[in-house]
Amino acid sequence: MAMLRYLRTHPFSTMALCNIAGDLCYVGFAFDSEQAVSLPKLAGALFTILAHTILLAYGDDQARHIAGEKGLLSRIVLRLRARAQRVLERMPDGPRKWARVKPIGVSFSMLALNGVGLLADALRHGDPGNWASLSQVALGSFIILGCGCFAAADFVRGQSAADALTTAAPVILTLATIASWALAATTLNPFVIASIVVFGISNLAGYFTRIEKPLPAGKT
Repeated sequence: MAMLRYLRTHPFSTMALCNIAGDLCYVGFAFDSEQAVSLPKLAGALFTILAHTILLAYGDDQARHIAGEKGLLSRIVLRLRARAQRVLERMPDGPRKWARVKPIGVSFSMLALNGVGLLADALRHGDPGNWASLSQVALGSFIILGCGCFAAADFVRGQSAADALTTAAPVILTLATIASWALAATTLNPFVIASIVVFGISNLAGYFTRIEKPLPAGKT
């Protein structure tokens, strides 16, 4: 299938752009839900914007993969990377240094906060017997777990552990996509529906990614 071949050869640039688009949908969802702004959802969604900015600016390994992929998506992401680097020049030295050291771990930890916002909103305002609330609880939980796996893969030392986590993460995020379907079916929210499409593509691309750990001293 042509789409799968493309995702296999362009997984990192596809994931980067789809994740940005999908998380922007959650900003819209925060404003659109219940005819009022949901502050927990908005806070979580805003964290995702900062997370993507950090990942674009300092994800050197990701950028190396994207540069090697070539094509239009690669050029778009690399241009966004240059802008993100200019934006983060104003960040205090301490946080900026930490973001440089573990850009994937820091960014996906922040992306998990989008799930925290969705979960908090559902538990605070939702009806326990309502399918929309239950779907949002499931969605938030799977986002936390899936993004948490990607974050942990950057913090663990061993390659086998990192591979296991990056294998588990897209599976869990696929469950998040299924929860999004249920949420979309019960709310008919256009932002949720749009997010399903882009995150579904991102999840497929995630199966072709790998976070490479540095070799132990003395090994080549």
